[in-house]
Amino acid sequence: MQNAFNEIFEYVKELIIIDSHEHLPHREDAREKDTDVIIEYLAHYFNRDLISAGLSTEDFQRVMDPDMPIMEKWDIVEPFWNYSRYTGYGRSLDISAKALYNIDMISRDTIEELNDSFKKSLEPGHFKRVLKDMSKIEVSLLDANLECDPYFFRSVYRLDDFIYPKSHRDVAEIEKKSGIRINTMDSWLEACEIVLDKALEAGAVALKSGLAYDRSLRYDRVTRYEAEQGFNEIFKTLNSPDWGDKPFDVGKPFQDYMMHFVLSLANKRNLTFQFHTGLQEGNGNLIYNSDPSLLSNLFLEYPDVDFDIFHIGYPYQHVLSALAKNFPNVYIDMCWAHIISPAACVNALIEWIDSVPYNKITAFGGDYLLVDAVYGHQYLARVNVSKSLAHKVEEGIFSTDEAKHIAKALFYDNPKRIFKLT
Repeated sequence: MQNAFNEIFEYVKELIIIDSHEHLPHREDAREKDTDVIIEYLAHYFNRDLISAGLSTEDFQRVMDPDMPIMEKWDIVEPFWNYSRYTGYGRSLDISAKALYNIDMISRDTIEELNDSFKKSLEPGHFKRVLKDMSKIEVSLLDANLECDPYFFRSVYRLDDFIYPKSHRDVAEIEKKSGIRINTMDSWLEACEIVLDKALEAGAVALKSGLAYDRSLRYDRVTRYEAEQGFNEIFKTLNSPDWGDKPFDVGKPFQDYMMHFVLSLANKRNLTFQFHTGLQEGNGNLIYNSDPSLLSNLFLEYPDVDFDIFHIGYPYQHVLSALAKNFPNVYIDMCWAHIISPAACVNALIEWIDSVPYNKITAFGGDYLLVDAVYGHQYLARVNVSKSLAHKVEEGIFSTDEAKHIAKALFYDNPKRIFKLT
């Protein structure tokens, strides 16, 4: 198997790829400058492993202080960093440090040198070096920012505030974006359509919902009357002081109605819809809310909408396998997943090749706030895909040449088609 892996990986590591999901700064000059390497590397994901390993939230907040000396920070995080360095999150950072700064492993002996090198990377040109030159990413789909640099990004837009508004600040922002006063359900629906069309005019290429962090992914079909009862809750806190958030609860029927409305807009405009499913970032939450099978009624009711299902649905990757096999409009997206569990991705792809047409799988999305870690993540993704394909070659399912053809589809051809990129 090693010979097959080596041949496939030598090809895969040179592929130009499409990155299906990022949270990076929308422009390189938007990077935080008052920072250090521990603040940067613990800004996303790996901090959760450290907290899971026992780092207190109070100590975590302490090390995020830019004025604390780097070695004092290391004294606090070192034991938890060492417990966690072999997770996908930890490995992606070590891989990035080695490739970008020639640091073999992030440790007590190297953290000061790494910090010095990292601070030099805050100068212009680092985005191009990491994303284009080293990671070979043609384009990344950036979450929820329409002002992104088109050299690196295309925008994916969210309408979640129309589905799950929480306070009058949300309403005021919608009025600002749409240019109309919200005082009826009709005006709310009109504003939603206006805002979406403005986003498309500004260059958005798809829609996304991340509401699995807040509620169940089961969106029932409800009547307009039921939804309007929830909408009217917005106006019951208008008397609250203007310096407060003025929260309200529109309820599940309103949210359900609006998700169906948003999907009807996506259907009319031929937009792919990305759904967060599976593991929620952070420590805690209710994982059963994000089981992708809860979306099944939407797959049935909107057969012309392409649904891009995030994060392999982990830990529901076997469920997602059945969904993608059963529904022509359901696609598997491996974004984030290669650092959640590299082994789960290898094993899942081995299963999917047996069960799902491979034109339905997107291999990589970095899903990071920090640019350095994108390199480590895409490297792990290339390794994982090569391992899975080598396994199939060894089984005699297909040749190494066919494995290379499939790899290019997973990393480039499929996402370009699924997201209708030109």
